[in-house]
Amino acid sequence: MKKFYDVHTHFFNLSHPNLSVFLTKEDMINSIIDSTLTFSTRMKLFASSFITKNYIKKQIHETLNSGIKERLNNTLGFFEIPMEYQFLVLEHFLKNDLSVNDKQIKLGEKIYDKIVLSPLIIDFGRKNIAKTSVYNLMPKTPTANQVGDLLYAIRTYYRFNVKQQGTNMSLSDEIENWENCKEDKLFEIYPFMGIDTENYGDKKDIEILLDKYFGDFKKEDTASVRRERLFQQMGKRDSNMYCKEKGYYYNLFAGIKLYPQLGFDPYPNEKEKLKKVRILYKYCEDRRIPITTHCSDGGYKTEDNDGLTDPTGKWAKVLEEYHDLTLNFAHFGSQKDKKDTKWRNAIIQLTTKYKNVYTDISCNDMSQEYYDQLEKDFKNNPLLNKKVLFGSDFSINMLVTKNNSYHQYLKSFANARLTCKTNLSEHNPEKFLFGGKL
Repeated sequence: MKKFYDVHTHFFNLSHPNLSVFLTKEDMINSIIDSTLTFSTRMKLFASSFITKNYIKKQIHETLNSGIKERLNNTLGFFEIPMEYQFLVLEHFLKNDLSVNDKQIKLGEKIYDKIVLSPLIIDFGRKNIAKTSVYNLMPKTPTANQVGDLLYAIRTYYRFNVKQQGTNMSLSDEIENWENCKEDKLFEIYPFMGIDTENYGDKKDIEILLDKYFGDFKKEDTASVRRERLFQQMGKRDSNMYCKEKGYYYNLFAGIKLYPQLGFDPYPNEKEKLKKVRILYKYCEDRRIPITTHCSDGGYKTEDNDGLTDPTGKWAKVLEEYHDLTLNFAHFGSQKDKKDTKWRNAIIQLTTKYKNVYTDISCNDMSQEYYDQLEKDFKNNPLLNKKVLFGSDFSINMLVTKNNSYHQYLKSFANARLTCKTNLSEHNPEKFLFGGKL
């Protein structure tokens, strides 16, 4: 089978992030102001000593009726789809736009049988968050809820199809013998578990968590064995996160997602905190569990954690100690100042130095200019084209890029002038996820 890999996606709903924290942070407020106020408006504000509420309201409405409105509508509209239907809806629109027959889609000049998705769970939990409301009694957005919703969505995807009736869509009857029909579905779905070691009491808690989901992983697994175990478990579990049966949750996740901009410290100074992250790295290195870490100075950012995210800092220490760790620096170290390439250059050096270090190009602007720069990087660093992975960052990417749908984003990549696209979307991610060629 011909497969296209997208190693960086997000499927969640608006109940999962801590929106009350995120939306009140200074960088988010500044972003809203920047996107709302045009240059001419800024000049008027600067020159005026009295601005009415109606004037500000008018400026906001004008902005929401411009290009940003479509991006907001697309993104929020997808989040508002019941999560258990999100994969089905995505498949429906992909096939409508890209299918060549009932089972295959065409991207550029290539025909694919499957799209392999890796939805990344983000540990939004903040168990010691300051009290912000009367009802703030429980830990914020426990990961179990997000995990349960995602597993139930995957389960629903493999058990049902959608049918369109005019402008409405509904589920068809449940598929009999659904496990035998998984090969007919467009998506293979291998999610990553989100972990922040600070949200767990001690190193024993980390070991219990890792054994719960990854106790069946072995370093000597061949790529075929690893993929087959994950494929067989795909869609078997629902939202029950509290089963005590040993092995019940094995092989539901292909890897682990870390998010330094939310406060995950890759290499803490405090001794007890360091013990917990060392348990995580050692476990992953010994069992060849891939890790994706957020690596841009944007994203879901509640405070300035660039120092934790910077690949030249604490991450360099991690790799010096765990040099066989399979690690993907997401977003290729993207920085808001496009002229600042410090993180990008550091990642290139790390991919050259360590055999299992990768980077993905998720949530880029998909412009030919971006791919021209990538081509230059490949030319200057011959090994790099074997270390870069395709990722979309769907559905977040609809908010920050000009592509208004997943199928449009895929087409932009497929139509780009880039010599190593097959490596990025087929060979490299297969090795990253499973450890070798299938």
